[in-house]
Amino acid sequence: MFKIMAKRKLRQKNHAAQILEAGEKLFAEKGFYPTTMEEVARAAGLAKGTIYLHFDNKRDLFFSIIENKLDILLEKIEKEMRKDELPSQRIKLAIGIHLRFLEENRDFFKIMQALPESLKEEMEKRLKGRVIEKQSRYIEILDQLIQKGIRNQEIKPLDSRKLAVILVGMMHSLTIYWISRKEKGPLSQDNSLVWQVFWEGTSKET
Repeated sequence: MFKIMAKRKLRQKNHAAQILEAGEKLFAEKGFYPTTMEEVARAAGLAKGTIYLHFDNKRDLFFSIIENKLDILLEKIEKEMRKDELPSQRIKLAIGIHLRFLEENRDFFKIMQALPESLKEEMEKRLKGRVIEKQSRYIEILDQLIQKGIRNQEIKPLDSRKLAVILVGMMHSLTIYWISRKEKGPLSQDNSLVWQVFWEGTSKET
C-alpha cells in the first residue's frame, strides 16, 4: 500500500511539473489570453481533466508558474551562497545568478511586463503575501551577506538592509530596460556593470 501511494504521489508531482512546463511555454509563445487549457493539456501530453486535479483554472496555473519561478531563483541563489567564498564574492555570484536566470526566462518575464492592468491587480492580490515572503527571503540573504562583508571590513558600515534593496532594485530595473529595449546582447553581460556600481559605492577600499 505504501509503495502504491508513493508511486501515485510521484506521478502527481510529475504531472504538475509537466503542466507547469507546458503552460510556461505556451504563455510565452501566445500570451495569457489566447492560450487555452486544452492546448496546455495537449502540450503536456495529459488529459484536460488531469490539469484540473492540480490547478483550478488558467489563472491559477499562470500564478503557480510565477511562484514556481521565484522558488527556483531562490533555490539557485541559496545553493550558491553556501559556497566557502568571501561575502563580497558571494554577492557577486548572486548578481550573476539573478541576471542569468532572468535572461534564460526572457519570454516569460516579457509577458508579465505586458499583462493588462486588471490581471496584474488580480495577480498582486492573490500572490501578494507569498511573493512578498519570497522577496523578503531574497533580501534577507543579501542583507546577511552584506552584514558579513561589513564585519569582515570589506564593505563600508552602511545600512545593510537598504543596500540589499538597492541591489535588487538595480537588477530589476536593468532587466525591464533590457526587455523593453529588445536588447540583442545577453543580460548576463551586465553582471560586471551591476557589480561595479555596487562595489564602487560600498567597498571600504574605495
